[in-house]
Amino acid sequence: MRSVHRDPGGRGLASFLRDGRPLDDGDWPTAAHELASRARHVAIVTGFCVVLPDRVTAETDGPPGALFLAQTLLELGVNVTVVTDRVALPVVKCGMRTMGIDRGRLLEFPAAATIGADEATIDTWMDTFLGDVTHLIAIERPGPSHTIASLTAALGDTSPALERFVREVPHEHHGRCHTMRGAIIDEHTAPVHRLFEAAGARPNIATIGIGDGGNEIGMGRFGWEDVVAAIPSPVGPRIACRTPTDLALVAGTSNWAAYGLALATAAQCGKRPTSRWLGPEGQRELIEQLVTAAGAVDGCTALSTPTVDGLSLDAFLQPLEELWSQLDA
Repeated sequence: MRSVHRDPGGRGLASFLRDGRPLDDGDWPTAAHELASRARHVAIVTGFCVVLPDRVTAETDGPPGALFLAQTLLELGVNVTVVTDRVALPVVKCGMRTMGIDRGRLLEFPAAATIGADEATIDTWMDTFLGDVTHLIAIERPGPSHTIASLTAALGDTSPALERFVREVPHEHHGRCHTMRGAIIDEHTAPVHRLFEAAGARPNIATIGIGDGGNEIGMGRFGWEDVVAAIPSPVGPRIACRTPTDLALVAGTSNWAAYGLALATAAQCGKRPTSRWLGPEGQRELIEQLVTAAGAVDGCTALSTPTVDGLSLDAFLQPLEELWSQLDA
């Protein structure tokens, strides 16, 4: 997946090598095989908030890739549900309307969860929802950072990494959802990561996480030390997400990883997706619509422009063009 491992924004994670290999080395073929061979009902979680002076909205990285994967799976005969929260709901809903995806496939994580619903309410909702799900996928969705307890469980209580965590990460940043710059966004982020914690106790559900900055659900599959090595202090140690998934994929933007996973899955099924919305021009039109009609913004610049993580659409869509060329070769 060389096309998506480029790192034009210098975020660090996509270009980081551990023992000469990408962090997600080996997970790409496994993830595509999982979906191609076993997917029956796939739940795709997306939506990352951006806090502006006058409003809170969702960024342009995440929903396009999530809907690209959803459309591809639907063409492969897989049942799909898209899950988001109150903040990202207008953006995801707009994308589904634009692409012609049945909005009956869209679910909002219990709205009250954003402001602290009781545990029983959330647990009941999750138990019902996960009933027939075979795969749970997060695409550019924030998850909580590490705590002393989570690192101790992973590394032991004498690890030098634990000592560094205690030294460098202020207590108020323990177990919080963060932006790429280290701002806490719990107030605007429903605890959708709890779906992945619940799925972890169900052996019939495979989980996949997609991210580009280390602060997303799924990045807990990688060691805290690796994320910190990829992302300089003080941000890296604070934002590294603790929520793991069975498989995790990284890219320069999360949309790219979703594109790559979707087309790799289609290739394993011997199919070529046909929706025009899956081509570069369709994605261009979709992203423009998310910005102009639903108020999405660029996650890096916070501007209401049809860009993704600071990249012009011409630059952003180049990897997708390459992925299609590889599929058609």
